Amino acid sequence: MEGRDYLRHPIQLTEAVKRAIEEADSFKQECSDVGSTVDRIGILLRKAARLSTNPAGAFYEHPTRRMMDEAKKTMEKTLALVRKCKKGGVLKRVITITSATDFQKINRLLLSTTEDLNWLLTISSGRDDLGGMPPIAANDPILAMIWQQIARVQAGIAEDKADAASTLASLAQDNERNGKIIIDEGGLPPLMKLLQEGTPAGQENAAKALGELARDQQRAQEIVKAGAIQAFVHVLSVAPVKVQTQAARAMAAIVSHDTDARSAFGNAQGIRLLVALINDTIDETSKTSMHTVVKTRMAQQSRSLGSPGKPWHEEGGGGGGGQQHSEDKPSGRVASLGTTTRAPNSHARTHSSENGKSYYHGSSLREKREREHEDPEVIYQMRAEVLRALWKLATNNIKNCKSITDTRALLCFAKLMEKEGEVQKNAVMAVCEIAAVAEHDQELRRAAFKMTSPAVRAVIEQLLKVIQSDDPDVQIPAMRAIGCLARIFPSKETHIVKPITDQLAREITVASEAAAALLKFTVAENYLKDQHSRSILEANGASHLVQLTYFPESAYQPVVLLCNLTINAGDHPALKSPDVLKAMEAASRSSLMQIPAVREILPKAIEHLELFKAGEDGAQPVDEFDNF
Repeated sequence: MEGRDYLRHPIQLTEAVKRAIEEADSFKQECSDVGSTVDRIGILLRKAARLSTNPAGAFYEHPTRRMMDEAKKTMEKTLALVRKCKKGGVLKRVITITSATDFQKINRLLLSTTEDLNWLLTISSGRDDLGGMPPIAANDPILAMIWQQIARVQAGIAEDKADAASTLASLAQDNERNGKIIIDEGGLPPLMKLLQEGTPAGQENAAKALGELARDQQRAQEIVKAGAIQAFVHVLSVAPVKVQTQAARAMAAIVSHDTDARSAFGNAQGIRLLVALINDTIDETSKTSMHTVVKTRMAQQSRSLGSPGKPWHEEGGGGGGGQQHSEDKPSGRVASLGTTTRAPNSHARTHSSENGKSYYHGSSLREKREREHEDPEVIYQMRAEVLRALWKLATNNIKNCKSITDTRALLCFAKLMEKEGEVQKNAVMAVCEIAAVAEHDQELRRAAFKMTSPAVRAVIEQLLKVIQSDDPDVQIPAMRAIGCLARIFPSKETHIVKPITDQLAREITVASEAAAALLKFTVAENYLKDQHSRSILEANGASHLVQLTYFPESAYQPVVLLCNLTINAGDHPALKSPDVLKAMEAASRSSLMQIPAVREILPKAIEHLELFKAGEDGAQPVDEFDNF
């Protein structure tokens, strides 16, 4: 009925014009010509009204309303002109002057209305033989193109729908205005329907278009309101790999702009589906092999640290004045490959761990077989986009991070960090974001990052390998991840800091990030700061930091780190070099002293270092300075 409401008035006006023509006394020929055109317009309006109320039809309402407004204005002007030709007195003829020029103007308006309506009926019927654009959009060709493509998505055949969705994706990618027009002109509902009900090609292009439209928070929220969460969950469950790839890409774009969408997608079990996708593409042989390697490495480390078969945390003695673990004490139980890393009270979220199965369900056997025959490049792209989606979902979201780590995701991340390109980068970024959240959430850190877990061990080892690569794009987030997890490493894990310390000799951007990561090993909140500080110094960290302090734009973290090393391990031989004290004294005369943290710690570090240097001949500094 709504369609009839905004179509009824123009139809009524056409009837009024025809009645006025019958009463015309002057310009009868001109009025007759006008009447013929109005008759055609009336027929077109009635066709539009019937189509708009047809439940089986796909009437495109947005251009219809705009065209009906223009048709209404044209009919009102036509009616006013024809009424001037009605019989009347001499005075009325004098006051109301009508000329042939007026009819020419009206005829042009009527012709434009006719062309608009013909164009509207054509696109609403799904035909593609438009042959031009409607006069109403003559000043904005892009608007007409977008109308046409949205109408094709609504009413076209399967191939046309897929092609139109691809065109909309390209238009949205071109510039911001196009994306705004697509959303404002009602493009979301047909794209969402195509995503859920279309052919694989149509679904793929619809997902691509939705991803291109999600350019800012407002548009992302509009896409979510249109039903994106449910649609993407459905696609990730049953669609072909190429469709799932575009769906994951679109979800990453949406949740990167809309924080509420991150939680909504996690609540809709989207994370479970994403993890299942990457897990199913890693063959069982690779996963078993990786598990064996990690278990073997853990056994070797256990034997090297104590009696055979005895976990490191059960050993007595050790450095650090009896400190055997960091702030986050891990349990001694080694999780199996398939179990999740979870808190003691989280068993309700998982099945029994005895059979090695996590709580999520993988794909069906048929879907796995289809993936086995898929193009490796397609699988690669799917992995990259799924990892990107998990990365964006984890950003600043504790609940999503818990959901991710409660699955096999960490082990999958470790395996995929062995790859190259986007897959490796996105896997590292996902781990980095989870680690950043875990840094400030003790429960997540203790549950998800136990050093006795094979998955965690595998992730750490892969991060260290990435740190030693030559690609800053992955080195930097890998170092950030290790830095965020600084409090999970026990004192005997001395091999953790050396690869990061080595990066202090690299280019300034990498070196600065390395200093920032190492700084978290030496802060007061880290209970093993003394042991970690000595490990950094033994890896030649002091000499590298001295050089970095002379780069004003990035000297803050190297200076603070050098101060922490001095306070935590001031008696270490590496700090006896006169260059260390010179660097600190130079920093004390620089603009860094305007920073409160530097102003507080630097004088203490200098005093601490001077006291140790003064005691080199036999006198040792008093104990009161040990815990500066």
